[in-house]
Parts: sequence; structure tokens; C-alpha cells
Amino acid sequence: MKLHISYSIFLFALTTSAFASHIPIESATVTAPGKFYIGVFGGGGSSNNFNGTQFGTAFFPDAAGGPLAVNAFGRLSSQSAAFFGAQLGYQAQEILLNPCSHWTLGPAAELEGYSMNNSSFHGDLINNTARLPEHDFSVTYPMSRTVFLANAVMSFNHPCLLVHPYVGLGIGNAIIRISGADAAQISPPEVGINHYNTNTSDTNSTFAGQIKLGLSYDINKYVSLFADYRWLYLANTHFAFGSTVATGHVPTSSWQVKLDAQRYNLGDIGIRVNL
Repeated sequence: MKLHISYSIFLFALTTSAFASHIPIESATVTAPGKFYIGVFGGGGSSNNFNGTQFGTAFFPDAAGGPLAVNAFGRLSSQSAAFFGAQLGYQAQEILLNPCSHWTLGPAAELEGYSMNNSSFHGDLINNTARLPEHDFSVTYPMSRTVFLANAVMSFNHPCLLVHPYVGLGIGNAIIRISGADAAQISPPEVGINHYNTNTSDTNSTFAGQIKLGLSYDINKYVSLFADYRWLYLANTHFAFGSTVATGHVPTSSWQVKLDAQRYNLGDIGIRVNL
């Protein structure tokens, strides 16, 4: 009798174990916790062509027709630009997309700043006036740009892959400084006169926005390398330069310069460290 009971218990245990092994168990993937990170990066790219406008007044005496309004319009050429910057970010806990595929989304928020080296934008600005057959200026604007952005970033991660694609969108502010601006009248020619000569520098801030696409590569759990493509937008800017003071030249008002939006295609590489 005891032998029969023991044998029955043994069979029950085997049956229970076999049944349990065939019960589907919901897959569980442990996602990475949130983390802070810092990074540095550098690269280069180029701008688009964009429009520029110069406004001012030349105070001719009444005998010469009186004051002449100068409204000169033209287009500035594209220029290359190198840049370097830094970022501080926080990636929140990853979001599991599908327990079977183990792909996760990593939402992050970043503060980012970068500085672009001086680029000299050139162009011809034309003032159409009935008083002169031609009234043309050749202008040069040596320009530095510093950009500050708050980015929302989403990365696509898999535990078996060391490479992670990501996409980001940022908005913020850019500080644009022009130092050593020059406006030379080329027709009719006025050799050796910079029409901004009493003040050739000014600074303006404007809206900045960017879209970035990138790939990061994990060297280890603390350090990763990354590469970005960035499309950067800098909104319209306005600068005020000095009046023209030169022997033999009629006095002028200060000169107002308006530049249309600038767009840049940029690429960079960098290194990021998890804190």
C-alpha cells in the first residue's frame, strides 16, 4: 500500500513538471535605467546663399538734389564653417516596444551648445535709384555664430547591438556677431572708403532650430562614440553699423543691415560619457 502511494506521488510530480514546462511564460526584458551623460563634438559644413539688405541715407546738399535714400538689395554667397561644442543630457528609462523583439526606445533631453568659426560672407548689394545710373556696393560680413539648443532625442536600442540610431529635434537661440564689416562702393567707384567706417561691428541674437540624425557606438557601458548630421536654421537678423565719415564723401546716416534666414548642412563626430 505504501509503495503504491509513493509511486502515485512520483507520477503526479513528473506530470506536474512536464505540464509546467509547456505553459507559455510571458517574455520579460529588463530595460536600461535612466542615466545622465556628457559629450563633446566637432565637425563642419556649409551654409546656403541668403539675401541681404542695406539701408541708409546720404545727406547730399539741396544743390545736389538733397538727401539720397539708399536701399540696396542683393545675395550673399554660401560659406563653409567649422564648429565644436558640448552637450549635457539625461536619457530616461527605455521603453519596451515588443517583448519578442527586445527593441526599445530611449527618450532623452539635452542641453547643447556649439560655436562656429568666423566665416566671411560676400555679396553685391544694388541700390536702384533714378538719380544715379548705378549705385552698387560690394559687402563683406565676417561672422561668428554661437548656438544654444534644448534637444528632444529618441534613440532605437537593442541589447544585442552596439550601434544605436537616433533622431533629435532642438530649438533655442543663436548669438551672431559681425566684426570688421566692410561696404565698398564699386559703381560709381569710391576707392578706399568703407561705408561702415565709424563702427564696423555689431551683435544680434535670433531663433535657432535644428534637426539631427545620428548613430552612436558603445565602446563599453560608460563610453560611446557618435556621428551626427545636422540641419541648422538661424532666423533673420538685423545689424546696425556706423555712418560714413571720409574726406570728400557726403555724410551719411548709420547703416542698417538685414540678413535673411541662414540654413546649414553640418556633420560632426564626438564622444559621450555616461555619468
